[in-house]
Amino acid sequence: MTLKEEHLALTSGLSLAGIAVDYFYRDVAQSSFFEYRDEIIESVLKPNKTTAVHYYLADIQYRLKGIKSIFEDLDDMSEGYNLMVRMLKDAKLYPNTNIQSPDFEQCDDNNGHFDCKCKPIIETWIEYISDNLDKVNELIIHSAFQFIFQDRKFLHDFHVELADFIEGEIDNIKEKYPQFVTSKDRLKRQYFPEWLKSAVFYRDKGTCTICRRDLSNLIRNQNQIHIDHIVPLNIFGSNDASNMQLLCEKCNTTKGDRNTDTSSVNVPFWNE
Repeated sequence: MTLKEEHLALTSGLSLAGIAVDYFYRDVAQSSFFEYRDEIIESVLKPNKTTAVHYYLADIQYRLKGIKSIFEDLDDMSEGYNLMVRMLKDAKLYPNTNIQSPDFEQCDDNNGHFDCKCKPIIETWIEYISDNLDKVNELIIHSAFQFIFQDRKFLHDFHVELADFIEGEIDNIKEKYPQFVTSKDRLKRQYFPEWLKSAVFYRDKGTCTICRRDLSNLIRNQNQIHIDHIVPLNIFGSNDASNMQLLCEKCNTTKGDRNTDTSSVNVPFWNE
């Protein structure tokens, strides 16, 4: 499968990813996240490129203050303007139209540009980014996922919480989607699409997450690749695409269907 390259709003995405992880471990946003009940259920039935983690990130992003309210906590409107410009450039949505830019250096206002000629110009920018906010947010959420997906420890903890949600909803899921539920009231194992296999293999560097065995098979095809549910289906894990990791055959067999073993070991760009 050929990798598709695309522009990512990594700066803004990294900020959202950091906030999302912090909120998760402080239980700040988990209750509101489950308001996406129907969307979450659809994401856990079978692998989908929009995962439960995406809905969690979306919840955090939309809980953060809107563009206009950003200026309420600032002492200088130029700070909010610079933030908007950074977001638009990050999302490749910087306007091609002739929107005038404020000239803060030539402005003689020393009180934060709240009552000078810069203010109406900044308000034009606020209107522009507000009109494009859905596109900006979509790209930031997509970019934040690229960071979150690399953090298997977070994914483990996230899916342990999600398993509790699935267990509580299993009767409703069975009633609405009986074809996805086993006779033991667990979600049925689903086919892993090629895009998911490729993503997990690429993220885990072609290496077994647990024993670190090389599964790239570049020389000899001796090691069989297994895509494993981090939180197994048997303990109310899901087929959500973010609940997967790369294991060798031995580790997958040893792990079994009631074990949530994973690893935070990764290959750094350079060692100390």
